[in-house]
Amino acid sequence: MVTVRLPAGLDPFTGATRELEVDGADVAEVVAGLERALPGVAGHLVDGGGRLRAHLLCLVDGTATRDLATPVGDEVAFLTAVSGGAA
Repeated sequence: MVTVRLPAGLDPFTGATRELEVDGADVAEVVAGLERALPGVAGHLVDGGGRLRAHLLCLVDGTATRDLATPVGDEVAFLTAVSGGAA
């Protein structure tokens, strides 16, 4: 089982579930597990082309990845990416 952390921005689609455990050997399988637990959430994580949505960051055991084939360990966190410019 993998502990998955979800951003607050997904609360309307997750019933405010921020953390749960799912089965999965890689990020794609974790997303599939999330979809089984929270129907409809996968579309908010992955685009129609099968890629992580541009506004999200995925951390696997603290290391950033955009590759859904990345093997997972104990924790996967999806975070809302933040960008900015010079003041």
